[in-house]
Amino acid sequence: MTEERVPRRDFIRIGAALSLGVAGSSVLAGCGGGGGGSAQGEKKPKKASSGTTDPTVGKGGPIVQAAFLPAGFAFPFTVAETGKPAILVHLKDDSWAAYSAVCTHAGCEVGYQVDKPLLRCPCHGSGFNPADGSVANGPAKKPLQNIEVKLKGKNVVRA
Repeated sequence: MTEERVPRRDFIRIGAALSLGVAGSSVLAGCGGGGGGSAQGEKKPKKASSGTTDPTVGKGGPIVQAAFLPAGFAFPFTVAETGKPAILVHLKDDSWAAYSAVCTHAGCEVGYQVDKPLLRCPCHGSGFNPADGSVANGPAKKPLQNIEVKLKGKNVVRA
């Protein structure tokens, strides 16, 4: 039997991505509550505070280095023009997809559920397909808003 070794750099990246996934799942499991909204009727996504700030990315800007995010995981970011949360998903087929992370049902922030995989809303349980943003289960009726992304060099960038 031969022993395979994982390069230290890859081991650290995978460990960091797994930690983000576990932390995100824990935050989503602990979140509950109603749909958010201000007195003026503007819906603002409910977001659990993780103590870190997601990167803010403008059009053409880099979201993450492709090698940092293993297939089957997601990375949160903020859309610079709107200040709203978004999520980048590295799909198992090695393609990339990004969506507004604002649930189309009640405006809460969706997160990536690694074990399914699914983009899940913690407020009312809506689930979205990470490959195309379509509704996998309700109460949401509309898909998540798509955000165009592409690989540019070593980075995944907003198109």
